[in-house]
Amino acid sequence: YNYPRFSYPWHFHNAFEIIYIKESTGQRFVADSMGFFAPGDVILLGHNVPHYVKSDPPYEVGDETLRAKGVIIQFEKEFLNHAIQNYPHLAKVKQLLAASARGIYFPSTDNEKVITYIEQLPTQHGVEQITTLLLLLEKMAQVENKTILGSEQYSNSLSTATDNRLEKILSYITLHYVENITITHMAELVAMNPTAFCRYFKEKCNKTFFDYILELRIQYACNLLKSDTMDITQISLTCGFNTTSHFNRIFKRIMQQTPSDYKREQLTTI
Repeated sequence: YNYPRFSYPWHFHNAFEIIYIKESTGQRFVADSMGFFAPGDVILLGHNVPHYVKSDPPYEVGDETLRAKGVIIQFEKEFLNHAIQNYPHLAKVKQLLAASARGIYFPSTDNEKVITYIEQLPTQHGVEQITTLLLLLEKMAQVENKTILGSEQYSNSLSTATDNRLEKILSYITLHYVENITITHMAELVAMNPTAFCRYFKEKCNKTFFDYILELRIQYACNLLKSDTMDITQISLTCGFNTTSHFNRIFKRIMQQTPSDYKREQLTTI
């Protein structure tokens, strides 16, 4: 792919997907997680895992010197299913694909061999392309420094909706979660009354609407706290909190430590 920017909305599909980012920076939303992507990153998505990648602001304003480039590979969930499920030779691939039900992130620092196979695939044909895909999956399974993205509580029931309401709701939240979003507004967006909306959201996402919003904001804050460019007051406002005290309280409730302790721990690690 070679796009001016990533423009796909929050979506899911009945196939495995590998996204390799050669050029571009921005935010990634996978299952119930939020983070950032950079050149060299690779993401593996299981079938029906909702996801969305958003390019950074400079890409959105039409800077023609910036492009989103890379490779996207999709393969059906039944691809070599019997062999993967039963042959011991493919045991690690089986584990990898099972883990992809929550999305997996492969950082650029460990992707040299993985990227070599990814970049070969678009120019290959026939059996050669299939064997390269298997070798790619084997290499991905061997990467030690990979991260599972969705939380343990994540349930992909949110991707099995029979209508487009949930997709519309989550797409809107993804774009506006740092703003003041009300239940009334969200209910009107999908032609529901507020009570029915809250019940529907809790049933599909396994958490309340406000808890979902707060978790996205705190995940965003965690990424900002990893750098030393903003203080905690600035971060709390950027992430949609009206007061630093409210931000501190919610952060400690979700992360089991204060923002200051988290920031100190991250900067020390770096």
